[in-house]
Amino acid sequence: MHLLTARRILACIALLASVWLMIVALRSSWLAAAFPVIGSLLLFVASVMLTAPDTAVKIAEWIARPFAALFYPDDEFEKPPLSYVLARKYSQERKVDAAVQEYEKILFYYPEERDAYLELIELAQRVGDEELREKYEEAMREWELKADNVANTEQV
Repeated sequence: MHLLTARRILACIALLASVWLMIVALRSSWLAAAFPVIGSLLLFVASVMLTAPDTAVKIAEWIARPFAALFYPDDEFEKPPLSYVLARKYSQERKVDAAVQEYEKILFYYPEERDAYLELIELAQRVGDEELREKYEEAMREWELKADNVANTEQV
């Protein structure tokens, strides 16, 4: 930590000296300004080199992030894409628990999906699970009531 602070202080001093030498060069005649300009540039490069270990990685990461996102997109989505593939596959294979779990996942993220309710009720009827069928018929009725209430409030 002390080395980091010392480098930053040294970089600030080098930058201030660089600015001072450039001001001196601007006030000098064209030939006399050569040495202050060269010294100013050397001090500026030194200040950049002193701060580079701290900033180079951060700047490189900031520049590379959009390009890396093309190949490795962030997995921070609000909800997964809507897909009935797994639920229907499990339903056809008579894997009732897995199918119900997939339909519940769909309904969790997309509660307005009427097809998920209907397919889940149909699955419950096929396997003869009256409790499951009644549960999701009731859930579908509640959803339809909410949708009707929302539609009525929007009309008013």
